[in-house]
Amino acid sequence: MKTALFIAAAWAATAGAQADVVTDWNIRAGELIVEAKLGTPPANRAMALVQTAVHEAVVAAPAGGVDAAVAAANRAMLLKLLPAQQAAIDKAYQAALDALPEGPERSAGIAAGEQAAAAVLTRRAGDAIAAERYRPHAAAGRYVPTAAVAAPQWPQRKPWAMSSAAQFRPGPPPALDSLQWTRDYEEVRLFGAKASAQRSAEQTEVARFWEYSLPPIYHALLRSVANAPGRSVAQNARLFAAASQAMDDALIAVFDAKYHYNFWRPVTAIRNGDADGNAQTPAEPGWNSLLDSPLHPEYPSAHSVLAGALGSVLRAEVGPGRPLALSSASPSAGGATRRWADVEDLMREVGDARIWAGIHFRGSTEVGLAMGRQIGALLAERHALGPDAPRLLERLAARGVQIYECRADAAAPGGAQWVFVEPQAELFDAAGTVQGRHYAGPHWEAADGSKLVGRVESRSEAPAADAIPWLRLSARSVGAPGRLAGVTRIERVNTSGGLAPQRRCDAAGIGSRDRVRYTADYLLYAS
Repeated sequence: MKTALFIAAAWAATAGAQADVVTDWNIRAGELIVEAKLGTPPANRAMALVQTAVHEAVVAAPAGGVDAAVAAANRAMLLKLLPAQQAAIDKAYQAALDALPEGPERSAGIAAGEQAAAAVLTRRAGDAIAAERYRPHAAAGRYVPTAAVAAPQWPQRKPWAMSSAAQFRPGPPPALDSLQWTRDYEEVRLFGAKASAQRSAEQTEVARFWEYSLPPIYHALLRSVANAPGRSVAQNARLFAAASQAMDDALIAVFDAKYHYNFWRPVTAIRNGDADGNAQTPAEPGWNSLLDSPLHPEYPSAHSVLAGALGSVLRAEVGPGRPLALSSASPSAGGATRRWADVEDLMREVGDARIWAGIHFRGSTEVGLAMGRQIGALLAERHALGPDAPRLLERLAARGVQIYECRADAAAPGGAQWVFVEPQAELFDAAGTVQGRHYAGPHWEAADGSKLVGRVESRSEAPAADAIPWLRLSARSVGAPGRLAGVTRIERVNTSGGLAPQRRCDAAGIGSRDRVRYTADYLLYAS
């Protein structure tokens, strides 16, 4: 409890007068995750699940029920992830509800939050953490240190946006006879030693600051942006979801690379400098790093990939050339606060800190930052971040069918193939009430006569293998003024089913139709 209370105090200043329900609960979730004593990878996974549920709850909740929806989404997800923290979770939840007036909007918000958490858990059901089966590298009968390594099974997890854990896997670390290896080795030998005479007092402080890697140190940076005047709850929910997913994917990617290359830490390399075949890397058998090395391979730097992912998301959200005022505090530095004027300064400092700590080589931090930038950009694009991003109006759930027809095609096996014809679906709001229909065009039509026609701009494969793709469409009004008239963009997400029929389509079946059930969420945006 002492750690959680310390973090609550350390980050209270970053909440500021502009804090909203999303940032307030972000602080509480971070405290609970820290108190549960999760390691960095599982803590970031938990935060990604929480913030994704929050984002979807905000989208689905009625205007007067958003605060209740955010509270309910946090409670439902945190109870699933941290069952031992139930008393603290329920206390925070009840305090949040007590501050809200009772009524139908609060009830609808609670329902929206609980449903959002359940939907996220259902979609992420395939993200099971595999059993740990790491085998230490050793000759039979030879002793090796027996401490358990960290997260060797992490690359087997299901990413949020990456096509695979290896999508951004970098090339190998530098060859041990290369000029880069000689340079990196000497830098960390001199500046990263526990008793270094080269490292300054400020560099030592920076190294100790970034010894801490749990979500609160990075999420405080997010709140530096989220708490700016003029931002909405919906914007902040989307930002936290994008950043949390980016950092979770970043850790999946970096542990894939780490266990693929199994590169040695500086403390191992420097104590065995005479064994690397490089005459320019002298061995120091008693060399120790300023900080203890984490229990996983060195290359690439995980802290750097987190900083790169977060920095890329923040820059996308704020826009190029726009000023930032970032700050965070660190328990490993006695609660000290540091500030940065730009994400580039932040990312560079994180990389330097790992070298001054004696636990990473320069090349590893540079590669980690590059990986993180790519992953952050991917999630920023997926969530359409940016200062001029369209404003989310509402979310409608579709339940219906995708209609296919068996048509002649001389190039296809059997002389025919299934061709998509049109969708037919009803559209529901968060309360489960029918609000309109979706049909050929593609058209979306509300009960008040307002109507949209869409044009596909981009598509991406659905996370579920048996589902139709996710789409982004431009939209224009083709009906009466009303509910849908201001919509300019539509996203089809969270799809299930709807793929072409599995039954045979051949010359004998030409002209026959099949109706394949599907569900999806349609997010409606206005410029």
